[in-house]
Amino acid sequence: ILVVLMDLTDESSSSSATNLTEDSVSEVIASSSDQEGLRRRNVGEDSKKVDQDTSAEELKPSSPHPEGKLKGVTTDGKTFFLPKTKHPLNITPPSQWSFFDWCKNLSILHVFWLFIGMPKWFFVVNFIFWRLAYNLGIGVVLYKQSHTQFLTKTFGQMSDFRPLFARVLKIGMGPDYKFEDFPDEFNAWLGFRHFVDVILANDLVSYFVFCLAFWEMPTEFSFWIFLSYAVGVLLCIFTLWSKTDAYRVVKDFAWYWGDFFFLVDQNLTFDRVFSISPHPMYTLGYTFFYGMSLMTQSYPVLYVSLFGHFCQLAFLSWVENPHIEKTYPDMVEDPDSEKNKILYNTQTGYFRKDLIVFKNMDLFRSSDLFVVVILLYSTILSLTNQPASFYVAQAVLWRCLLNLALGWVLHKQSTERWWTNTFTNHGYNNQFAFENWKRIYNLALVMTNWTFLCCALKYADIEFTSTALVKVTMGGVLMALNIWSSVSVFEVLGDFGWFYGDFFIAEVASTLYYSGIYRFINNPDSTVGFAGYYGIALMANSWEMFILAMFSQLINFLFVRYVET
Repeated sequence: ILVVLMDLTDESSSSSATNLTEDSVSEVIASSSDQEGLRRRNVGEDSKKVDQDTSAEELKPSSPHPEGKLKGVTTDGKTFFLPKTKHPLNITPPSQWSFFDWCKNLSILHVFWLFIGMPKWFFVVNFIFWRLAYNLGIGVVLYKQSHTQFLTKTFGQMSDFRPLFARVLKIGMGPDYKFEDFPDEFNAWLGFRHFVDVILANDLVSYFVFCLAFWEMPTEFSFWIFLSYAVGVLLCIFTLWSKTDAYRVVKDFAWYWGDFFFLVDQNLTFDRVFSISPHPMYTLGYTFFYGMSLMTQSYPVLYVSLFGHFCQLAFLSWVENPHIEKTYPDMVEDPDSEKNKILYNTQTGYFRKDLIVFKNMDLFRSSDLFVVVILLYSTILSLTNQPASFYVAQAVLWRCLLNLALGWVLHKQSTERWWTNTFTNHGYNNQFAFENWKRIYNLALVMTNWTFLCCALKYADIEFTSTALVKVTMGGVLMALNIWSSVSVFEVLGDFGWFYGDFFIAEVASTLYYSGIYRFINNPDSTVGFAGYYGIALMANSWEMFILAMFSQLINFLFVRYVET
């Protein structure tokens, strides 16, 4: 049991799944004698072809190092070779355990609470405590470390305790590690690992104990019970594989958020679990949460599992992703300065602070005010007692306008530059033509989604039962997936791709994107981009809305097939 628990414990490998995927991670100090601090090597044309995404990739030394060791680089330019560290998934004899190893392995004692009759709410609170210790506690520490080198500076100032630190940190290390031979950045990271191990072990074990507390032996073994257990076991096995395979790919440095402390010189290649899904340790790595929910047949387990998974994704969004953007700016900044000059020039550019759905809303712009007025008008209509067919017709009309009418405009623009020529023939320039396109497209996009939601409110038939609550919950999850997909699409495409700039702006070369979410899904806005529609239909408990969602996706598929492709 302990081996399985420890294999599943170290969620922190997801740090590599977000922090170590850019070519820029291999940017290291140009020379250890250089006094100007940490430098980044220039990225060549070949290296730019490597996909720039926030998923982890296999780490390989970029040049021969002693015994294949990685070269570490501190922020002040010091270089060192990383010693061999203890494998976090191996079980060592107690004689080799440090104090922190004892704390980590004794987490199995959480099982004791099952035998003394503790109430069920205790197990919920116990798991939530350790989950917050992980996502909030470690999150705050890493946030401060990222911005102020908090742990490194604190470690360096505690000179009175250095002999104690030296004795603790050398336990489990090989002969190639001597405390005094390594910089504070590495030693602080090594100490941080021990605290991480303790928290993650207790987090995982407390979750399994919580599930056991809510598990009850089935009174009958029907086909559905058997299916629930079979799928649950498979999800847990899949999680076990993803965790162990992730460690094989990312090794210790990324497993324990090493780049919050120092960088390493390495080349990156995709491999195994990290080529399946974006942020696999925060997505695929949590499938066992839902496997346990199936096996326990418990709604409390499902909702607590969703809460735990949400905390992990919040940790990703508020701690790891900002660190990526700060540490590896090449992945969030377009290096093509000439392209940016054409697109964002304050006088002749094509983009400024355009309204993107509701982002950059400015009520002093007539087009933005127009969007708000139409939204209010549609909302007021939805509050009146109109027949259901009116709301369906409204949703269908806006969907056809977005994908069919504007799709026809894009087709004509692609083949004849019809839209641009229409404006230039009346004395306007290309920028003015594209500006009007952006306003019309954004209005159609907003109203298409809004009228679908208004129609769902008309058809909604929500019952206050446990089954209805599950439908609402799953619908909310699908809507969240839709929002994440749309945000991910925009992160890759930017303003230029979002507004189909390649149809209008001839000065910028067209580019196909195979980074970010596009590395895993073709046309994500046409697949997972409709998850929210089905989620709304599920929440409304309406077959009519499900059919309308299918119709919307079909129309969008035709748009992709006959316009975009």
